[in-house]
Amino acid sequence: MKTMTRLEQVVVAFVGFCVLLGAYFSHVDEVFFHEIYVVEDSFTEWCTVAALFAAFVVCARRLWVLRNVRNMGFLAVTGFLTLFCLFGAGEEISWGQRIFGFDSPEFFIDNNAQQETGLHNLQIIVGGKKYKLNRIIFGTGLAIAFFVYLAVMTPLHRKNSAVTSLLDRLGIPMPRNYQIVAYVFVLAVAELVIDSPRRGEITEFGGSLIFLLNVAYPQNDAIFAVDTPVEADS
Repeated sequence: MKTMTRLEQVVVAFVGFCVLLGAYFSHVDEVFFHEIYVVEDSFTEWCTVAALFAAFVVCARRLWVLRNVRNMGFLAVTGFLTLFCLFGAGEEISWGQRIFGFDSPEFFIDNNAQQETGLHNLQIIVGGKKYKLNRIIFGTGLAIAFFVYLAVMTPLHRKNSAVTSLLDRLGIPMPRNYQIVAYVFVLAVAELVIDSPRRGEITEFGGSLIFLLNVAYPQNDAIFAVDTPVEADS
């Protein structure tokens, strides 16, 4: 069994404390919870941005370092994760709009729920009803993807040698036990304890930090070492 580094321990403790603190404030001080703790540009949102950007840096570095020693599938998946993390960090801060103060293009003013430059708050009209892409793709879609990742891919990676070989060749960072527990803890507290329409901010906060650990300290970390051969790298 792999031993957690001090950094991993600190991040997990930090996530647990902040998630429980959010649950506490959501019940005893709803004004503080909504207007300070999970508001736009709050401490929790900037932690989300920092975690996603850090994961972007980790993936980008791997892509560069391993570019000549891994197969195309491995590099494609790593490249996708790199762009995914950068996209997530950019979307969280509306690509710097609130920082630099530039105006939203007319398209986003008309179609974005917050009238900001970003895709995840876009609304589409189907049959006269408005649907948020945030709920369809970045909510339901990501939830299904993570369920498959944690409940299907992870057990198979650990028990089936063929699946282990396939996922390792593709460079998919697999979660360690404490990361799985942390994911479930964040989701359970946010969805079952916090009774607020903004509980999703807590899920994003905790989930992004655990995702960073998942990417940086995966169960199959050996496949990201330059001197470790991975089957079918040629």
